[in-house]
Amino acid sequence: MSLSDIDPSTVEFGQSLPPHGPHAITTHVPGWEVAALFGDRDSSVMTRLKSIYPRFLPFGLSAALCQSIARKLPLPEGYACVCFVSRDVWASNQRHAVSDFRKQQRLDPSELRYHVVEVVSVQLYVVGFPQAKAAAAIFQWQHGGLGFSTRLAEALLPHVDSLVHIGEFPDGAGAPKPMFLPEGDSHRALRERIAGLVMRACASEHEKSVEADDVFLYQTGMASITRLHEAIALLRSGPTVVFGGVFNSTYRLFKECERGLKHYGRADDSDLDDFEIYLEGGGECAYVFTEFPSNPLLISVDLMRLRGLADKYGFFLAVDDTCASFANLDLLGAADVVVTSLTKAFSGYADVMAGSLIMNPNSARFSALKQAVSSRFHNELFEADVVRLLANNKDYLTRCAIHSRNASALASYFHSLALDSSSPVTRVWYPPYSPGSNHLEAFLRKPTAEYPAPGYGYLMSVEFETVESAAAFYDAVNFFQGPHIGAHLTISFPYAAIVYSKEDSEVRTACGLKPQQIRLSVGLEDQEVLLHRCAEALRKIAETG
Repeated sequence: MSLSDIDPSTVEFGQSLPPHGPHAITTHVPGWEVAALFGDRDSSVMTRLKSIYPRFLPFGLSAALCQSIARKLPLPEGYACVCFVSRDVWASNQRHAVSDFRKQQRLDPSELRYHVVEVVSVQLYVVGFPQAKAAAAIFQWQHGGLGFSTRLAEALLPHVDSLVHIGEFPDGAGAPKPMFLPEGDSHRALRERIAGLVMRACASEHEKSVEADDVFLYQTGMASITRLHEAIALLRSGPTVVFGGVFNSTYRLFKECERGLKHYGRADDSDLDDFEIYLEGGGECAYVFTEFPSNPLLISVDLMRLRGLADKYGFFLAVDDTCASFANLDLLGAADVVVTSLTKAFSGYADVMAGSLIMNPNSARFSALKQAVSSRFHNELFEADVVRLLANNKDYLTRCAIHSRNASALASYFHSLALDSSSPVTRVWYPPYSPGSNHLEAFLRKPTAEYPAPGYGYLMSVEFETVESAAAFYDAVNFFQGPHIGAHLTISFPYAAIVYSKEDSEVRTACGLKPQQIRLSVGLEDQEVLLHRCAEALRKIAETG
């Protein structure tokens, strides 16, 4: 069966995209109203899920491991637990758990229990908490991305009965040093693969090449951001400055940082002018973080202007290339560090999570930043996940070419509709139609026989005249529906309406996000099939008026 033959309407509610399996990281939750309930973690939806993105919360195999460990420990009645491979997560997770950001769910430090266990030579740092306050107790799993994978859980579950309880450590004090996870030959192979792809068909000449040792691997994309954030804190004071829209967990991580967050949502020349005035006035900045282009509106900041400001004022420039990916973009001419969620297009098949940091050896700050990252780095990426990533990545360039080609065709189709005053479509967000698209051009890789048409990736958004017309289209279009991006099949989601809460409405407004925008992660189906499904959905809503 080809990907185009897969009918989303026949897939069970709450199930993953095909093929199904214990390590799937997607969920299909069709319907506009259901999406809102999913965003609120409503039990009427959550209890029906067969699969979900494992970083959102321990689920499936990872939940089973946490539950099995909890039963082995002397935890108070009504307690659950979450586990980490790294000891330092205890302190950072507690800061978030007891923070006023948790509101009614806020925990008191006395409610948290800290235990260390060992299961077949893997040491786990356990946080026990009242089950009723689980949402507040798992920040570094959900947003920091510092949990463990379903494959590690699968490996450990058969051995839980032989678990060794090393002890309880009140307030997290006195616990033994972490053992972390061993690296195998596959880790080296993955770093070499990434370094090779980064140096392929570069947009411009670079004096120095990225080597395998310049690539750092993490268990999730968010873990790479969390660990970079911690490393830069060793080198520079000041807030994190964000340009444009960023992934929701990235925003929450920065927002709750003790050093603060400055957010320039439009990421246009006016925002850059304001930032430059701030710096000229003595304003501090530890580093600038930007998605290039951004999720979900594909807006691109003027990276070269940011590079000039970074050189003048000494801050670091971190660029997340996940949406377009390094198959298409060469960012070594601007970024000090390139951040990538390998979970998305790099893997491409929605069955493994990982992230990477690529240190740019051409940066004047290379040695200091690499040393800071290296000093805090310990492997937490399980070898079975690396093996899966390498297998998935074999057709990476082929897939990326299809992603860009399909997304571009859909963008052109919706743009033509936006020019028609009778259409409910008012705008498409994808290069060249998104603001700042001209800034991407200088970073596109050179065409090659292997990859003749570098493009802009798989992600786009379509804006409708009203929320009602957006909801009608969403309910009518026969795509998978859920929060994941970068998969082999097309996924739609009302990102702007769901992801940012009412308390974050100012962020939504600043970034240009509107509830009538629908995000599309365009898959590998035949282009004609995708266009037909969109046209059919529009025809249906026109008929029902």
